[in-house]
Amino acid sequence: MNSIKKITFQDQEGSTEIHVEEVLDAAYGCYIWPSALVMAEFVWYHRHQFTQKTILEVGAGTSIPSLVLAKSCSPSHLILTDIPQILPIIQACLHRNQIQDAWVQSLLWGQFGSETSIDYLTNKVESQLQTKIDYIIGSDTFYEPAQFENLLVLISYVIHHHNPKCRFFTTYQERSPKRSIQYLLDKWNLQCRHIPKDLFEFDELKYIDREEGLSEVIVSAGTLSSVFLLEISAA
Repeated sequence: MNSIKKITFQDQEGSTEIHVEEVLDAAYGCYIWPSALVMAEFVWYHRHQFTQKTILEVGAGTSIPSLVLAKSCSPSHLILTDIPQILPIIQACLHRNQIQDAWVQSLLWGQFGSETSIDYLTNKVESQLQTKIDYIIGSDTFYEPAQFENLLVLISYVIHHHNPKCRFFTTYQERSPKRSIQYLLDKWNLQCRHIPKDLFEFDELKYIDREEGLSEVIVSAGTLSSVFLLEISAA
C-alpha cells in the first residue's frame, strides 16, 4: 500500500513543503530511507550555501534532498541520477512537487566511456551548461560494500578531473562497525570529515513523534541515531 506524505521544513526565515510517496516493501529506489531525511534537513539548514550552484544527486531514488533544494534555494542546475529503472520514480517525484527545471540522468558508478558514465555527464555539464558541478549529494550511498569503491571512483573523478573545489555530502546508516572506507579514500586521494547532526540543529522528534506535525513520514525511534553525515573532498 502506497501513500503520499508531506514533510514541512521551516525556520525563522521561511518554510517549504515537499510531497513524497511512501512505498512499503519496495526496491531500494522506492523506499524513504532515514538517511534521506537527515540529508534533507542538512540541505535545508544550509540552503543558502546551495543557491545558484550546480548540484548532482547520486542514487537519488525518491529524491527528497533535491526536492528540498529545488523548492527552497533556486540552484542554478539540479541533476538527479540513478540506475535506469529508478528514473521513472525520480520523474514522478519531480512532477508531484511541480519541479520542471531539473535533469534526470542514468548514472552507473565506476564506469567510463558510455552515456551512463560520469565522464559523459561532466562533459555534458561543461558543454551544455557551461559550468562545473559544485556539490554532490547522496543518501545511504554506502549501502552495498561491493559498490563503495565504484562510488568513490566517481567522486574522485569529479574532484580531480572536473572541479577540485567540489564537495560530496552523504549520509549513511551504520549497519556494521567493521565497515570502513578509509583505505579507499587514501587510494583515490580523498579525505573525509564527520559533520555532527547538532551542527544543523537536527530534530529527531520531527520524524518519530506524530504530535510534532511537521512530517507525515515517521520512522522508528532510534533509527535516526545510527545515521551519520560525511563530507568528502580532495585530500
